[in-house]
Amino acid sequence: MKLIFVGLGALLVACLVPVQAGETVLSETDATATAQKWAALLISSDANGIENLLAEDYVHTHGTGKVESKKQFVEALRSGARKYERCEMSDLRVIPLGNTAVIHGSLDVKALTPTKTIEGNYRFMMVVTKTNRGIEVTAYQATPMEKKP
Repeated sequence: MKLIFVGLGALLVACLVPVQAGETVLSETDATATAQKWAALLISSDANGIENLLAEDYVHTHGTGKVESKKQFVEALRSGARKYERCEMSDLRVIPLGNTAVIHGSLDVKALTPTKTIEGNYRFMMVVTKTNRGIEVTAYQATPMEKKP
């Protein structure tokens, strides 16, 4: 009977520990700073900076529904096919999950492409993870906000 209680206690402790041994918890401050760095790199068209900040398996889902890999997203910045003039985050909320955090908030964007200007207000979610390579953005998704009449 004691063995059952010890086993259940160990299971409970394991469930309460959010990260694996040796991993470091990602702070809300670092997660927020990473999201703001991502936006600043877009505005400055720093393709190398963005490339270094994004995880290898990064997925970017635009507010238009277009989905891009890290390679596609970086190449659009590098080639000038997409230029961000405005990328202002507000109402940021961070959900810490051990070495990962989900950040959501509002985004005011203006981006130029060769064929159109994309401008508007969006709700977004971003996933940020602290790895042995540093803090990386692993996913981003935007949804257009309803226009007020």
